[in-house]
Amino acid sequence: MATATSETGSEQEARTKAPEPPRSAAEQVHVFEPYRYALPKLGPYFRDLWQRRQFATHMASSTLKGQHFDSFFGQFWLVLNPMLLALVYFLLTSVLAGQGGGMKHFVGLLTGLFAFFYTRNIIQFASQSITGGGKMIINMSFPKMLLPLSTTFTAMLMYFPTLLVYGVFYLTVHRTFTWDILWVIPIFIIQTVFSYGLGLLFAAVTLYFRDMSTLLPYVLRIWMYITPVLFSLSYVKQKVAAQTLPHWILYFYQWDPFSPIINSWNTVLVGDGPAPFYRGGTINGHTYGAASYAPQMTEILAGTGIAIVALLVGAWYFMSREREFAVRL
Repeated sequence: MATATSETGSEQEARTKAPEPPRSAAEQVHVFEPYRYALPKLGPYFRDLWQRRQFATHMASSTLKGQHFDSFFGQFWLVLNPMLLALVYFLLTSVLAGQGGGMKHFVGLLTGLFAFFYTRNIIQFASQSITGGGKMIINMSFPKMLLPLSTTFTAMLMYFPTLLVYGVFYLTVHRTFTWDILWVIPIFIIQTVFSYGLGLLFAAVTLYFRDMSTLLPYVLRIWMYITPVLFSLSYVKQKVAAQTLPHWILYFYQWDPFSPIINSWNTVLVGDGPAPFYRGGTINGHTYGAASYAPQMTEILAGTGIAIVALLVGAWYFMSREREFAVRL
């Protein structure tokens, strides 16, 4: 009896020490833990994002080809759309209202509208990137931030043709420029960071509130009216001081987070004089020089700070909800 007991004990020890054979897919046990909103490990996440950066650029170019924006007529429409809108606002603000300014005012409108359309496209495209990329999110494992990044590249590729057309209008009207025009490079980077941060935020919000994709174009259109796009900030201040415009409208222009960026564009390219986007010649006995001016450093610093805050808030909200995207889709 003792021998049988010892043999049984040795068999039990051998059985416990021997590794269990791998279970089949049907026998695997899945443990579901409660979801917590938390950021992923930032180091591996951003390394994976950087390694897959070419995916974002290829997807952006493929999107443009799919929508025929890489053709001549596609790029022509990209330029024609904001130009026609600028012509409408030019008729309303200059011709019918008798504000004057001529072609300089029209070029000023192009400056604000082209810049605003760039931010608008980034936000709108990014807001639809997660809901539109549902199949990839469900079937593939990758940093989901690549999808808003690819739409940002798409908006960037759509923006570059408008710059060429704007350059023709700019040289036709002003006929000169200074080295201060190089400020457009840091301003463009600041605007891209700001727009991408808002795009990340709305990409995640649209997943929870699907009606946001329908409401967002109207919100962006209202935002354009309370941003120094149609009128420069100094022009609005002059009208408020003359009691032509109500005083409360100045708060929208001053506290709009997009205002420092638009004001910098206006100052560098068309000046910021007492008439709508006009700085050249003599107005009320004061002579203004050629175009291209250095922007105010306070606005550059304010725009940089706002862009960083928008990027941090948008990235935090996006990445903290990223694990839930597949479930919400």
